[in-house]
Parts: sequence; structure tokens; C-alpha cells
Amino acid sequence: MPKKVPNYPFRVKISLEKGSFMTHILAIKPDIETSVGRSRTWIEEDESSFYVYIGSPDTVALRAAIGSITRWFKVVNDVLEVLG
Repeated sequence: MPKKVPNYPFRVKISLEKGSFMTHILAIKPDIETSVGRSRTWIEEDESSFYVYIGSPDTVALRAAIGSITRWFKVVNDVLEVLG
């Protein structure tokens, strides 16, 4: 069931397969479920996928939030590669 979130004029939904991204989501979930600057991010899931949502009041904030989340995923991916 979707969470009640503010209605932002700009939204992005990122779909991620659970089998491939479970570790990534668990690692960054505390950061995703907070505000990122002027944007709000949250996660929903179903039996096969995670959905990362970003809501922003404007495109500048949206771009910044997407950049932050992308960096978080890259850091997790780099750490997982080092741990092998």
C-alpha cells in the first residue's frame, strides 16, 4: 500500500529488481527514506521489485536528488566490488 506523501510537481520513479538490488537498497534505505535537500525520497516494494520515488518542488532540486541517490548506489556498488 503506498505511503501518504506530499504532492510534488516533479516526481521520478525508479524501478529496481529485488534479486539484483536487495543489498544496495538495504545499505542505503535509511538515507533514502529522508529528505534530500528540498526533495523527498521514499521506497515502496512489491514481490519482485523496489520502487524508489523522488518528489521535488522544482527541476533543480530533482536533479540534485537524483545525483545524490546515484552516488549512494555507486558507493555501495564500489564497496561490494572491493569485498568481492
